[in-house]
Parts: sequence; C-alpha cells; structure tokens
Amino acid sequence: MGSSFVIASALIFLCINNYQYIDAKGIHMNQFFSLQEDYTSWEDIVKVEQTIVEKNGVSLPEKLIFTLQDGLIIEQSLTEKLSSAKQFINKELSNNGLKIENKYSGNE
Repeated sequence: MGSSFVIASALIFLCINNYQYIDAKGIHMNQFFSLQEDYTSWEDIVKVEQTIVEKNGVSLPEKLIFTLQDGLIIEQSLTEKLSSAKQFINKELSNNGLKIENKYSGNE
C-alpha cells in the first residue's frame, strides 16, 4: 500500500509539473512526465509563422510555429493566453530582427 502511494504521488507530481511560459529570455517548457525544462532563447529562433485557417467564412489564427537555428520546430496552439501575449512576443522578436509571418492553410 505504501509503495502504491509513492508511485501515485510521483505520477501526480510529473503530471502537475507540465508547464509552458514565455519571458524576456525565451520560451520555457516542461513536458508531461519530465523533470527537465526545455529552454529556447529568442536568439535561437530564425523564423516565426502564424497559421491562419478559415472556419465558417472567417479567418482565424490557429497556432504559432517557431523554427530554430538547428531546424527544430516548436508549435504552440494559439490559446487565449498566448494570443494576449502576442504583443510581447512581437516585441521580443523585433529585438532580434524577426517578425511573425502569416501562413494561410486550407479550409476546414
């Protein structure tokens, strides 16, 4: 019973420890079941795209796609929180000579 409690507690901690945030240094992420934070600095980003989809005749932003120097891609769904942080993201990107490019995808 005690070992079941320890295992359950560890699993709950690893699930709760899932987060993502953006600050002046860059993008910080900790995935499910991970103890290590993934950090991407603004200097590592070479391109940012915002996908736009058409739903019911209205164009809506769907996600941000960050392309890194090493070719890796970070995709972030455009949640309400991320949408409200886009002005901050644009400021940080412009400090590094980048801007968000719109990329239109097919109708859904």
